[in-house]
Amino acid sequence: MSGNETDWLALLEIKARITADPHGVLTSWNETMHFCNWHGVTCGRRHQRVTMLDLNSLKLAGSVSPHVGNLSFLCVIHLVGNRFSHEIPPEIRLLHRLHDLQLANNSLSGEIPSNLSACSQLHTIDLGYNSLVGRIPDELGTLSKLLKIAVDNNNLTGNVPYSFSNLSSLGFQQHLII
Repeated sequence: MSGNETDWLALLEIKARITADPHGVLTSWNETMHFCNWHGVTCGRRHQRVTMLDLNSLKLAGSVSPHVGNLSFLCVIHLVGNRFSHEIPPEIRLLHRLHDLQLANNSLSGEIPSNLSACSQLHTIDLGYNSLVGRIPDELGTLSKLLKIAVDNNNLTGNVPYSFSNLSSLGFQQHLII
């Protein structure tokens, strides 16, 4: 299976997990046009692989598909301001190019996956305004490129992990929002 086919199938699985699309934005996600032209999808010019998924503020409902982990060239996930529920899929750990993860203002539940630390390029994590529980994983303190993490307005417990003191790139006053 080619990379393009892998991306196409992953996007169709992502669409299948969306239970409400009140603005009909995903009607473009069909076989009549190349997936790089689908609403909210950006591809790299060279390989025509998905590099950005930007579906902010579309009132989409459903869950974030674990198949997002198959989009191996994905750098940016923007799903802010929707009605996604259930857990953040642990398969996001497979996205080694991911540098911007924004899932704020949804209804996501469960814990923050500790394996997000496998996404070593992450510089922004915004998970604020969800229903996440548990603690901020210590492992996120290994993300040496992290510039901003927002986890405010969840149901988290505990303190900021000590491992975060190793993050010289993270300015606590402006960029750690809890």
